[in-house]
Amino acid sequence: MNPSPIPVPVTVVAAPPEWWQVIGGLSPLAVLVTALVAAVIGLLTLRQKAQADNRSEWWHRAQWALDASMSANSSIAEMGQRAIAILGRSELATTEELRLLKVGTRNPLSAADPARRVEHAPAARSVAPPLLPASAEDRNVQLAAAEARVALDRRLGEDTPGWISALAQQRRG
Repeated sequence: MNPSPIPVPVTVVAAPPEWWQVIGGLSPLAVLVTALVAAVIGLLTLRQKAQADNRSEWWHRAQWALDASMSANSSIAEMGQRAIAILGRSELATTEELRLLKVGTRNPLSAADPARRVEHAPAARSVAPPLLPASAEDRNVQLAAAEARVALDRRLGEDTPGWISALAQQRRG
C-alpha cells in the first residue's frame, strides 16, 4: 500500500466583495423599505380622499339645508333649520362654512326679532321672547332657526343675542 500524503491545511483568501455584490445583498431590505413607504403613502392618500369625499357630501347636505330653510313651505323650512343645526355640529364644517349656515337662520329670526316687532320699546331686545308669529308653523320654523343659531354661535365661539337664546329654550306648543 502506498502511503497517502498528509493533508496540508490550505487557507484560501478571497478578495473582498465588490460594491455591486454588497448592494445586491441589501436589495431585499431595499425592497421591504420601498414597499413600506408605498403602503404608507397609499394609506395617507386613501384617508385624504375619504376626508375630501366626506366634506363634499357635507356640503351637498348644507346646500339642501340652506335651500330648504328658505322654502315657503313651513314644514320644509323647519326641516332645513333642523338640518342646519345638525350640520353646524359636524367637525367637517370650517369656520367659513358655519358662517354661511348662519345666513340660513336670518329670515325666520328677523321676523321674530322683538326690535322689529315693537318699535317703541328699546329694551325689548334684551331677553324677552318675541311675539307669537301668525301661525304655529311659522313659530316652529322660528324655534328651529333659534336652536340652529345657538348651535352655530356655540361652535363659532360667538355670543348669541339673548332673545334668540330665550326663543331656542321655549317648548313647542
